[in-house]
Amino acid sequence: MRSCRRGFTLPEIMLALVVTLLVTGAIYNLLVATQRVTRAQTERIALQSTIRAGSLVVLNELSELSTAIGGTPDQNDVLAMSPTAITYRAMRGTGFICHVAGPAIIRLAQGSFSGHRDPQAGRDEAYVFVPSHSSPEVEDSWAAVQIVSVTSALPCPAGLGPGITLTLSASPSADPIEPGTPVRITELMELRLYRADDAAWLGARAVSTGEAIQPLVGPLADTGGFGLEYLDSRGVPTTNRSSITAIRVTLRAILDSERGGAQASEELVTRVPLRNSPAS
Repeated sequence: MRSCRRGFTLPEIMLALVVTLLVTGAIYNLLVATQRVTRAQTERIALQSTIRAGSLVVLNELSELSTAIGGTPDQNDVLAMSPTAITYRAMRGTGFICHVAGPAIIRLAQGSFSGHRDPQAGRDEAYVFVPSHSSPEVEDSWAAVQIVSVTSALPCPAGLGPGITLTLSASPSADPIEPGTPVRITELMELRLYRADDAAWLGARAVSTGEAIQPLVGPLADTGGFGLEYLDSRGVPTTNRSSITAIRVTLRAILDSERGGAQASEELVTRVPLRNSPAS
């Protein structure tokens, strides 16, 4: 008996190949599109994370600054400024004096002290409030004195609890300092845009210790990656450090892409009011 089985004809095989190629091509295009969307979302998340981290750093550092219109340099937390850099007196803690052991030795009550960390000798300054006793026309002021040593071995008198004793490089005032006087612990810091490893970064360094600049967030755009505009009480840009009440900050993060050398970017512009700002 002869078999009735037959194979595929050439047109049938070619049609099957065409259908297979069409389906394969559609699947490939879908995978490529999905990959592009996933990569774009990943890049956008990375950019937003960079912007978010940078804004938190800048907001935490600059919002504690204060200036005094017509005041002395010691009353001004902004020490140097430019469109891409700022040197300032950064807040690291605050407390109140519970005992004065000598002209240059003060003790803070640990219970009243709050801050990012404990004072550090050689790195921080004691920014001591100095009231005016000479004349009602003379305004109160603050005196910045370097901290030479720090110890927590001695308590505050009158049962006020543990203390933090600071030995200063000099007396903050010619007049006696009284218990209850507020003291700010500050550190001289610099924020600026700088280049490293063929990219621009927002960097920071402790000026008082002379340390090298360290990257905080990036990469940022070479132009406009970190911008600072200093505003007075009317919201007008100013070059007078004593007139600053707010700082407009621009951060522009970039992410190099493999797609034809294009760059994805994300920008944030925010206004940081200082502590002496009328709107604070």
